[in-house]
Amino acid sequence: MTLVLCALAACKVGDFSATRIDAGTAGDAGRVTPDTPLDKQAAQDRFVTTTDLMRYTIAPTCAAENNECHSNEDFPDLHTEGNFWNLLGLNCNLGVGERDTIEDYCEGVGDEIRVVSGANQGFSATIGSIEVVTDQDGAFTHYALTVQTAPSSGNQDGADFEFTRNGIAIAALGGGASLSIVAGDSILKVTDSQHIPLPSLVRQGDENHNGIYGTGEGTIIKAGDARGSYLVRRLLHEDTNRVRMPLGGLVDNPNEVNPYLSVNEMYVLMSWINCMQESDGVASPIRYDCVENATNEGKW
Repeated sequence: MTLVLCALAACKVGDFSATRIDAGTAGDAGRVTPDTPLDKQAAQDRFVTTTDLMRYTIAPTCAAENNECHSNEDFPDLHTEGNFWNLLGLNCNLGVGERDTIEDYCEGVGDEIRVVSGANQGFSATIGSIEVVTDQDGAFTHYALTVQTAPSSGNQDGADFEFTRNGIAIAALGGGASLSIVAGDSILKVTDSQHIPLPSLVRQGDENHNGIYGTGEGTIIKAGDARGSYLVRRLLHEDTNRVRMPLGGLVDNPNEVNPYLSVNEMYVLMSWINCMQESDGVASPIRYDCVENATNEGKW
């Protein structure tokens, strides 16, 4: 593997973009292969703070090249330690190009549409998706709203409706008297384009259109829950349909491959997530002894 090294004393704390370290640069404490058995004591001795985690693990694998674990993929740029910390609580699958690649775990809670007049008055359902429907000439005909629960009271044209979020009406999302309803049909029509002024503002709960609605619980790093953190899922390739990280061959040299994180490194990363406290910062120690970390073995 080609190395780009900098003297550790000369590297700025929080910026490790030039640091590349392999198994030979730190003696017996260096990186080990992914299939090496877990050695908790060795891992705890080597990784004391998140600076160590960034310098010896994230920098060599995820911050070395574009597209390894970030930049144009699912994650923000990881070249700095500050960006690494910014993953806390951040929604996952940001910037995914095609909606069918969005994972169910990462889908958010959709807004609701509520009928306020006529036979279906009081009906409310979570919005899965909004699609623009046009005629053969490309002219707008209606918005098609797929909802989680189909109305059952009866057919209705020109019904008054509004959008709500957490039960509260949000006028900026739209509303009006152009809702068309067919009993038992989970696709509703809004025939006036002005009644949904900006569809992208309406939160959609089933962006990948597979009928599974999001819970909003998916985040890249979820404090206190390593197994519920999307970063861990991607690094271990568990419960995810996307490629395992790191992404293999580097952009500038397809024959240069970054290995997956070792079990020791995953143990440390998962310990940091499981045991982190609200007041933690870059210089805070990685904690290993907490209830949430009791079953952590560096793997699923």
